[in-house]
Amino acid sequence: MEECRNEQSIRAVVIKGEGKNFCTGGDIQEFKELIEKEIFIPEEMALDTAAMTRAVRQCPKPVIAKVNGAAAGAGFGLALACDFRVMSEKSKLVTSFINMGFSSDSGLIYFLQSYVGIAKATEMLMLSKAIAAKEAYELGLCNIIAEENMLEKEAMDLALLLANQPTKAIAKQKDLMNKFFYKDLEEYNKLESKYMAECSRTNDHAEAVFSFLEKRKPVFTGL
Repeated sequence: MEECRNEQSIRAVVIKGEGKNFCTGGDIQEFKELIEKEIFIPEEMALDTAAMTRAVRQCPKPVIAKVNGAAAGAGFGLALACDFRVMSEKSKLVTSFINMGFSSDSGLIYFLQSYVGIAKATEMLMLSKAIAAKEAYELGLCNIIAEENMLEKEAMDLALLLANQPTKAIAKQKDLMNKFFYKDLEEYNKLESKYMAECSRTNDHAEAVFSFLEKRKPVFTGL
């Protein structure tokens, strides 16, 4: 993102996932190893994830998320940090964190409530149901729904349209948004990261990880 910010020839940015998904969040096998080593998730790790999405948000160029497959957990946060989201008919968005006994990272709650309001954000976070492309569009979380084989073209057509806009003016628009509507994002990220580290030490997080890997239903105790 720093390179995109500084390279004058870059006028629009498209972020896409390699493989069948945009980004499905953290590596559950890695969570298991962190639990077993009693390292858990340090605040610094969560802060790095927050810095990633903040860098996207603060990029003065228009940024598009080309959401192929699922955007879950931190992947959902990354997609929401972008200025536009183009999804295929089969794409889905999932908050996911609660399923792992986590609060959230990547600025997800911060971004999500700004799009859908507190009530809907609460529902999406605490129940973690998958949001299909059509519902995402109706909620304002998606700008364009593309046919599966047209996703790349739709995303690049939008990028080209934006690249041909007066991008200096776009940069000023983003700066205004960041200064007035995202002004406390960094402060939010600090507390968000603290809570992620605390959640990583709970029995419920360990139960979520081991039950997932053992392919069984988790039994949460609130501890």
